[in-house]
Amino acid sequence: MTVSEQLAKEIEDLPPEAQERVLRLIRFIKGETVMSRRRKAGLKRNNALVEVDEIAIETGIPDLASQHDHYLYGVPER
Repeated sequence: MTVSEQLAKEIEDLPPEAQERVLRLIRFIKGETVMSRRRKAGLKRNNALVEVDEIAIETGIPDLASQHDHYLYGVPER
């Protein structure tokens, strides 16, 4: 069995919420790979604000900015 087949089998056995998390992880890893290739190719990076769509990570937390103390430090939600 190939690595791709093993991955597919493991992912299929996960509950849907966990599959979504794996998908986000895979997209993150792919993004890191693209950025690494750009750096190796010597391409100059632009301002991070310009590339925010490329470097953003989907957390699945809709209120992250307003509840950052809760997620970072465990204080009660407001």
